[in-house]
Amino acid sequence: SFTGSLARVAGESVGPWAITQDDVSLNSNYTLSYVGADLSIGLRSVEITADSKSKTYGDVDPVLTYLITTGSLAFTDSFAGSLARVAGESVGPWAITQGDVSLNSNYTLSYVGADLTIGLRSVIITADSKSKTYGDADPLLTYQITTGSLAFTDSFTGSLARVAGESVGPWAITQDDVSLNSNYTLSYVGADLIIGLRSVIITANSKSKTYGDADPLLTYQI
Repeated sequence: SFTGSLARVAGESVGPWAITQDDVSLNSNYTLSYVGADLSIGLRSVEITADSKSKTYGDVDPVLTYLITTGSLAFTDSFAGSLARVAGESVGPWAITQGDVSLNSNYTLSYVGADLTIGLRSVIITADSKSKTYGDADPLLTYQITTGSLAFTDSFTGSLARVAGESVGPWAITQDDVSLNSNYTLSYVGADLIIGLRSVIITANSKSKTYGDADPLLTYQI
C-alpha cells in the first residue's frame, strides 16, 4: 500500500496551485512515477447592501454605511474605500453609490444600492407686535425666526400684511406672501398692529365785548 500524502505549493490567492507528490511512496519493489495536477482557488463572492439614510435639508450628511448581505470575508481581509452619493442638496431621494468600496482581487464584489433621503426643514416665524397712532402711516411690519434656522444662503421672499382698517383697535398682522423655497416647511405665528387714540388739544380764543353788546363768536385753535 501507499504511504505518505500529497501536498501543494503554498498560497491562498486565486489561481492554480500545483499539487506535488510530497512523501507519497511505495516500498522498494516499485518504481513510482507521479503526474501532477492543480488545486485551483476560485473567486469568493461577497454582496454588500447600502443602509438607507436620511437627513434634514441643510444638515451635514450622515456617515454612509453598508452590510454584508451575502457571503463573508476570509482570513483577515477587509474592505477599502467608502460609499458615495449622487450630488445634490434639495429635498428628495439621492442614490447612494458604491463609490470606491472594494476588496482585493480574490473576490467578486456585488453592490446593492439605497437612498439618502433629504427631508423638509422646519422653520417658524413670528410677527413682531406693532403700534401706531390713529391717522399715522403704518410702521414696517417685521418678523423673527423663532424655531429652526435657514440653510446655506437661503432667504425669505415677500412681506407681511395686515387686515385693512384705520380705526382704533388691534388689527391682525398676516403672513401674506412671506415664503421660503420648496425645501422648507414654513409656519407662521401672527401678532397685531394696534392703532391707538390720537391726542388733540384745543385752546379757546380770548374774547371781549362792550357792555350791552351781543356776544362775539366764540372760537378756538388746535
